[in-house]
This record gives sequence, structure tokens and C-alpha cells, in this order.
Amino acid sequence: MKPRKLNIKTIPATDTNRAYRFWRDVFDLPQSGHQSGRHLVIDGEDIIFVSGEPTDKLEMLVRDHQTELRKHLRNNFVPIIGEPEERFSNKIAFSIHDSEGNTIVLEANL
Repeated sequence: MKPRKLNIKTIPATDTNRAYRFWRDVFDLPQSGHQSGRHLVIDGEDIIFVSGEPTDKLEMLVRDHQTELRKHLRNNFVPIIGEPEERFSNKIAFSIHDSEGNTIVLEANL
């Protein structure tokens, strides 16, 4: 997956290690920092996992086309929630849940 932007960089989690692994592995995000204070990076900014209730406000823009995105999610055992929604400029939006119950809208290319 080729993530480009994420609207919120502070992600609520009940298990920050599990959330870290999910976001690193599913979204292919690079790591930064030392092992004791590691963070994931998207668009040059750190993502921070904090204790909190799940949110449904997360939106991520990815460079992938919908066929590659569907395959990538399937390969990582991440189901798509509901029906995809077509958006402007030849984009399509998929909703998924992360390991912590957050709802994430992924906007990809048609």
C-alpha cells in the first residue's frame, strides 16, 4: 500500500503495541525514532498512538488503485466495511476497522 496523507496523526488505541504493528504492517508505514520511542511516519509526520476510545474520523489518502487496494487488504485479512463510495476526481472510498476498532476511510484511485 502507498499511503500519502492521514488527516489525524494521533490514533486512539487500547493496546498501543498491537495498533503499532497493525498500522506498520497493513499500511506499510516506515518507522522513525529509537526502539524505545518508535513512531510511524506518514507524509513526513509522526503518528502517535494514545490510550482512548475508538474514533470514526480517520481518513487516509492512498496512491493505490482500487484493485490493488482490495488485494492488499484481503492479503492482510482486513475486511472492507459496507459498500465503496465513489468520490470526485476518479477516487473511491473504502471503510475498514483497524485492530483497535477505529474506522478508517481509505481514498484510492478508481
